[in-house]
Amino acid sequence: MNIRLAKNSGFCFGVKRAIKLAEETAQNYGQAITIGPIIHNPQMVQQLANVGIKAIDDIDSILQGPVIIRSHGIPQESLQKLIEKQFQIIDATCPDVAKAHKFAKLADKENYKIFIVGDPWHPEIVALKSYIKSEAVIWRDGEQLPDKFYGKAAIICQTTQNSHSLEKLTGYLLPKCKELRIFNTICNTTHVRQEASLDLAKVSDIMIVIGGKNSANTLMLTKLCSEYTTTKHIETVDEIDYNWFYTEKDKKIENIGITAGASTPDGIIADIYNKIKVTVGEADSLVKTINDIPGYKEEPHEFRDSKRKQ
Repeated sequence: MNIRLAKNSGFCFGVKRAIKLAEETAQNYGQAITIGPIIHNPQMVQQLANVGIKAIDDIDSILQGPVIIRSHGIPQESLQKLIEKQFQIIDATCPDVAKAHKFAKLADKENYKIFIVGDPWHPEIVALKSYIKSEAVIWRDGEQLPDKFYGKAAIICQTTQNSHSLEKLTGYLLPKCKELRIFNTICNTTHVRQEASLDLAKVSDIMIVIGGKNSANTLMLTKLCSEYTTTKHIETVDEIDYNWFYTEKDKKIENIGITAGASTPDGIIADIYNKIKVTVGEADSLVKTINDIPGYKEEPHEFRDSKRKQ
């Protein structure tokens, strides 16, 4: 049985930076507040809570700082409240997210009709919208758009979206405006992770996607992988099911793929790999760290849409 891990699984740069800032704040001050969970991984958020980093949604209920800005960023009005209250602010906003804010302000200032590729409920989009004074259109792949002409239009993406959605919206808007400006704010790590996961999914009997159930990039990985093979999205080892790895005739499947969202700690990935090994009766080859897990080296080939599950 092959159990392999997709390249670039686990913490991305933005998450590593946010966690490092939070841990340093805990060491220096003993406690701090984050506006909402600092990242979308319940286990990591709990781990930080254990060392004094508490997540609070209501800014008005914060009595003392320091206050850490979550990796997804916060709306401008929320930031202004914190400044007015004179809290010490530690900005853990992902640099790629902050870049999207700058592009949004620029496009709005230059009077573009702004289209945002993303999930309207996601905190990254909630924060991004606050940098746009005009009315922006939040678009999710598969939704209908108004059949109208725009003089100037601009596209900005939630950093964890996929390039196919961006291409689809671009193709739709291109003949409907005189000028179309595209800010490709999908972070490179997201793109690389998605491609590596898809390559592994194409040669796997099942994909195990590890990450928070509230994590947009993990949900996207699950969606993409499920187009090619059976896919299970889990957060912890407790969700693993023996029956996933055997056929109806109680024969082991041959290829198991593992990938993980950008907010998934390395330790959880290693624990789940070990639990799968134990579940399939191969407890003699467990790992200590994520670096010990066999990786999948994708072979060059064309993007085989014909292999998608029907």
